Amino acid sequence: MSEIDSEKMLTLDDLKSEDFVKARRGRPQVRKRKVFKVSSVGRYLFYGLPVVAFVLIISIFVVSIASVKPVEVPFQDFRGHEVNLGGQIDRDAPPVLSDHGRSDVPNTIPQDDDQDDDQHEDQEDQDKEFIPPEVEQPSSTAPTPAVVLMSSDATKPTTTEPIATKAKTTTTPETKKTTSPTTAKPTAAASNLPVKGSTQYVLNRQVYVREGPGKEHPIAGFGLRGMSLRVLEPGKEWSKIRTENSLEGYMLNELFGPVQPENIVEEIGTGRYMYIDTGAANLREEPTTDSEIITVAYKDEKVYQISTNGGWSRIKTEGGIEAYIRNDLIRETPPIIPFVKTNRVVYVDTNVANVRESATTDSAVVVQIRRDQRLTELKTNGTWSEIKLSDGTTGYVHGELLTTLEPAPSGFKKVEKTVYVNTGYANIRSKPNTNSSILNVASFGTPLKQLAFGSGWTFVEYSEGNRGYISTDLILGSKPKPTKPTTTTTAKPTTKGKSTKKTAKPTSTKDVPAPTNPPQATTKGKQVVQVANSLIGTPYVLGGCSTRSIDCSGLVKYAYNAVGFRMTFHGATGQAQLYGRKVPFNGRDFSPLLPGDLIFFSRGKGYHHVGIYIGNNQMVHATSRRGVHISDLMRYSQTPALVKRIFE
Repeated sequence: MSEIDSEKMLTLDDLKSEDFVKARRGRPQVRKRKVFKVSSVGRYLFYGLPVVAFVLIISIFVVSIASVKPVEVPFQDFRGHEVNLGGQIDRDAPPVLSDHGRSDVPNTIPQDDDQDDDQHEDQEDQDKEFIPPEVEQPSSTAPTPAVVLMSSDATKPTTTEPIATKAKTTTTPETKKTTSPTTAKPTAAASNLPVKGSTQYVLNRQVYVREGPGKEHPIAGFGLRGMSLRVLEPGKEWSKIRTENSLEGYMLNELFGPVQPENIVEEIGTGRYMYIDTGAANLREEPTTDSEIITVAYKDEKVYQISTNGGWSRIKTEGGIEAYIRNDLIRETPPIIPFVKTNRVVYVDTNVANVRESATTDSAVVVQIRRDQRLTELKTNGTWSEIKLSDGTTGYVHGELLTTLEPAPSGFKKVEKTVYVNTGYANIRSKPNTNSSILNVASFGTPLKQLAFGSGWTFVEYSEGNRGYISTDLILGSKPKPTKPTTTTTAKPTTKGKSTKKTAKPTSTKDVPAPTNPPQATTKGKQVVQVANSLIGTPYVLGGCSTRSIDCSGLVKYAYNAVGFRMTFHGATGQAQLYGRKVPFNGRDFSPLLPGDLIFFSRGKGYHHVGIYIGNNQMVHATSRRGVHISDLMRYSQTPALVKRIFE
């Protein structure tokens, strides 16, 4: 036993009973305080840890709930379907969505093959006709909670059940389509909306189709009374539709219905000029893409619109061809042609002409000018001319009211009577000299209206409103129309004193065998060259066809019309398709060509340029840089693609 233990025992034994009791009472109190201090930490841990864990779990749960994006399921209103569906939901039917549901739920609509058929109508893979569905039944797959897939097929697809996920909703692939007749067709009786995919008919005589759902959107076209259309996307007031002519846009719901009305309107007359609004457009026999292609029109060519049915137009080309063209391939506004500087003298060619502030008939009139008044033309675009008066006033005058033809000089004596051409062919020129441009070639016996005459020249009117100068020794002033002299010659007398007549060569070549020698240039062909050469220096303006301004096909049209050939078409491609006989040649060997032949150039689609062959491997033509001029074909940058001969 240790000393400490011994000392404690002695101390306890020696204590008095009272002291012992006090000591006994005091010791448990000391022990309890010590135990309490040690056990409080355990109690905190025992009760605190579960609370902390619970709080952490709740926090994590709240954070996870807050981080999940809610998926809004569109409300499906089945009121009014209880009778038709027997109180059961038809999962094959597309939901009738509210305005908010339509904006939240995307619709995937397949694009039609000919939707991008606006600019190149001649592509065969886009040359398809719209066929209305045989069954008036909407097309769609079953909707998932967030996405609805629409189909353009007229058959009824099988439904797919929605798949739920934590944060997003996915769609299942499109299932095999069936044509089960047991499921009732969806209706829109409660909302009065047209059924998607159904066939409807235009109710009014002419109804606009707009680019967007509202009257503030531009007009894309129109439909006529009785025309069928297909509903692509039904709307509350406006629905997206496609007409039987493949015109796609929006139409007011109250303007069409499910029953075709009586008194169907097939087309309406227009009677206005339109312009090709694509690179190349097919002109067809009938207003359908299945009909035969008559010809092709190219960018900015002018055509006359006879009538239209909203999707197709019946037109007439400048060459006199009547055909049909899709409305989305033509426009009403003429092409914008830039002005070119001229700085030349022109004259007023009408009794009174308005000088306006700008190149439009809507602008204000600055001043009025009179016939034969001398003006300075500053620039022109072929349609309008900016002019300057003698007092410095400037303005714009329509080009048809001006002429480069100088009025009769002061030395000419005015007279009015009829004269006749007294030679085979006579040139009528813009000025009283042989260096001026040729306006027309008059044949033997042609009557002319004499206006004035001077020294060696006569001022005449060769057609209504067209005047020029002709050499006085080429006309006959007697009233009776002269008869063409015969071309017979008297043979030398024979030994018997008799004479015989030698008959001239026949003018007709129908019964004459083809000559073995190479063909010779015709008189008409030479005259075409002479007219074209007389226009050298005339400024180039797209669409021009006069001595004031001209382009390449305008030069051809002008020259051939001047010699009496009626050429109505203005455009290289049209002239290549409509006029003349093809002349074979090889590369740059131009020996088979004759003066007056037309030479066409191509970049692979149509013809972009034309010139007139004048002989010696040369052609006269009009270009934007130099106007009318002569070029050497052996040094020309392009090889001709086609040669046509009009005069044989």
